[in-house]
Amino acid sequence: MKQQYQASRSFTDLHGYLRKNRYKGYEFDDFLASPLVRLLCFNNLFLQRVVIQAGKFIPFNIRPFIGIPKLDSTKARGFIAKGYLYEYLATQEARWLDCAEENLDWLMEHAVTDYPGKSWGNAFDFASRGGFFPKGRPTVVWTAHIAEVFDLAYRITGKPEYRDVIREAGEFVLAALDVHADSQGICFGYAPGILNLIHNSNLLGAATLLRCWQYWPEDRYLEKARKSYQWTIADMNPDGSWYYGNEEKYKWIDNFHTAYNLDCLMTAYTIAPGEGIVLFETIEKAYRYWIGTFFEADGTPLYYHDNKYPLNIQCAAQAIETLARFEPYFPGSLELARKILGWTDAHMKKTNGAYLYEIWPAWKNNLECIHWGQSTMLAALGAFDHHCALKPDVALSLREGAVPV
Repeated sequence: MKQQYQASRSFTDLHGYLRKNRYKGYEFDDFLASPLVRLLCFNNLFLQRVVIQAGKFIPFNIRPFIGIPKLDSTKARGFIAKGYLYEYLATQEARWLDCAEENLDWLMEHAVTDYPGKSWGNAFDFASRGGFFPKGRPTVVWTAHIAEVFDLAYRITGKPEYRDVIREAGEFVLAALDVHADSQGICFGYAPGILNLIHNSNLLGAATLLRCWQYWPEDRYLEKARKSYQWTIADMNPDGSWYYGNEEKYKWIDNFHTAYNLDCLMTAYTIAPGEGIVLFETIEKAYRYWIGTFFEADGTPLYYHDNKYPLNIQCAAQAIETLARFEPYFPGSLELARKILGWTDAHMKKTNGAYLYEIWPAWKNNLECIHWGQSTMLAALGAFDHHCALKPDVALSLREGAVPV
């Protein structure tokens, strides 16, 4: 109970920080939001990637001095709404549902409608090994995470407009994304016009289709989802891990993307248990690899499977949320989540209620990332509170096949 009290207190502290900043903030990869930086990059992808990486390692925040404002983030708003929904489930306090619906309304107002359905993207230009992503271009990752939140909101409130958003996100996945097909199945592209063969984004797209199928049981949702899951499951390594993607430039294994994969596997197992899309043995194999690879005995969450550093707030946050949700299926998960929460609050929580971005052996990056840190920690803290508060009969019903929340 001491750890649950700690989570509730940290949740309230972080809520205060987010409200004070009107849910806006900086991000570790937002340097292309600076007009000066964009000018100096000459539209060159290599230079754009260099400046974004440089922005991660500058030990003090120069963003206000180069014209980068605190920005809204659609993905942050999604995780923030999820955190409030979880806290409402834990406490039944109406104020948390009000906060969630405020953010859900904002998301509906700020959806991208240039493509079929509804989708969401970044508030700034971004460049990576995957290519250049202009401001506003929607991605399957952003859209899928937000669709998950609307699914949770619908199951709590019963509001049909929330369910409708899920379907519109599914239409985006089906109609706007390029698709790779081979003998293993299919892989959804990361964004319209960008076909990267990446496992977590592929599964997130498939999970969104299954969320549609549970309310509108149409074969076009189920069969595309099935083939997408088949593609990624076939690419699982013998030890239960996945590389980030199956192209040579994506040959790394990390903590939080593995957690994304696990969440998507569990979504298929619970939404469509009779379809055999994902076997529990597959989830268990991936889960055992994850918890046996990425966490030290004191709860320290590691980033890579072969490197302790950097110690990153996203790894901590996603681990806490995923572990809390997996407790009904893997008893002991919540205890590991407690350890990670204790470590995170001791090493990464700041006096203003926010969380710093990264820890390296000789220095810390104290940047308070709005999505990559604050929003995901709010969701993690809310999920932890919710699952600590679950009654035994609720936990039993989850084991018997209900969709985990």
